[in-house]
Amino acid sequence: MDVERYADAAAQALGLPLAPEHRPGVLRYLQMVAQMAPRVMDFPLSPSVESANAFQPVAPEDLPAAHAGGDAATRVRP
Repeated sequence: MDVERYADAAAQALGLPLAPEHRPGVLRYLQMVAQMAPRVMDFPLSPSVESANAFQPVAPEDLPAAHAGGDAATRVRP
């Protein structure tokens, strides 16, 4: 995988400016992810395995009273 070409194309497609000082870290991260991808994709899953639920953020004012306290990390959606 050409991580430099990928980083440039992804940043352009997303309209996301990539600051020169961030580029080395982004390229290192993409290289690391590219090395991990085959292990993840090759991991055997049975047909009964389902994907995880999608994260849905909830505004504090929409939480039930029992969950209103605590910090955002401990709040759960009923």
